Amino acid sequence: MISASSKGSLYEFQKLPYNPATARRTGTILETTWLHFRRFFFLIQFMFKSLPIWTELTWQWLKPPAPKSIAGWTALVTGGSNGIGKVVSLELAKFGCNVIIADIDEENGPKVVKELTIKYRVRAGYFKTDVADYEAVVELERKIRQNFGQVDLLVNNAGVLPFMVPDEYSPENIRRMMDVNVLSHFWTTKVFLPSMYHRDRGHIVGIVSRSAYTPTGYMRNYATSKYALRGFMEDLHDEIYHAGFENKVITTSVFPVLINTRKEVMEHYLELPGFENMSPNRLDDAGKAIVQAIRTNRRKLFVPDILKPWQVALFEDFPRKITRLLVRELFK
Repeated sequence: MISASSKGSLYEFQKLPYNPATARRTGTILETTWLHFRRFFFLIQFMFKSLPIWTELTWQWLKPPAPKSIAGWTALVTGGSNGIGKVVSLELAKFGCNVIIADIDEENGPKVVKELTIKYRVRAGYFKTDVADYEAVVELERKIRQNFGQVDLLVNNAGVLPFMVPDEYSPENIRRMMDVNVLSHFWTTKVFLPSMYHRDRGHIVGIVSRSAYTPTGYMRNYATSKYALRGFMEDLHDEIYHAGFENKVITTSVFPVLINTRKEVMEHYLELPGFENMSPNRLDDAGKAIVQAIRTNRRKLFVPDILKPWQVALFEDFPRKITRLLVRELFK
């Protein structure tokens, strides 16, 4: 059922008769040749115009700017009651950031808030929220605005991991994974991004996964959700640019590589053929790396920060026989 605030129903549109687009005139051989020539000229022009940009980027790499201060910022960490969300919350508080945790884990959420306020003396709060529910996210924003003001930093960490239940490929569990791992990012961004635009300040972090670059073959559901999130963060970055808020509202995509989180997941993962000798990375190290990436406005980050995303992007297009051989040799 379509909501009252929506301006059209995709389902109803799909039932309408197909309306073909107007046929376009095919160019002559001369016109096509001229078009290709112009594109080649523009490519040469691009190469010259990009030289100052490459020079600037090289200088920033040699002499990076000081990390930005997030003291006094208000951060919302979804799924912050445990795992990566918890260590990120603690690390943010270490730099003076006020932290709000949105999670369905009612037992650990208040404990983390208590630790934040006692150890770092920042403002902190916990709100039981299922971020897969759009109306719940709208209500969360209202509560935060009333008690804390506007959100400056949104860390979308809430996620459903693979191997948590025996029947994870049931229709109900597939929907739940997609709702939490993908759709929740639409809801939180829709609700919290406008105020960032209004104040010319904000930062949105998406906790993705290395499986969004290098799938294992054992968790099709999870990899699908993380590939979707990778695309979401990439397009959100350019959407912010086209809206005129580049360098004012920042995005960071984080790709953790086997972080030592839930016991059930780790035990199952390390039993998979070819993964027996992998060493899970420490949670604390992941939290430090993610917050450092936030403070330095990194667009993409692998955790641990040994491989760079562009290197893995090349890897994912290698022939499959090559990539499988490399994985086997690396994790003997």
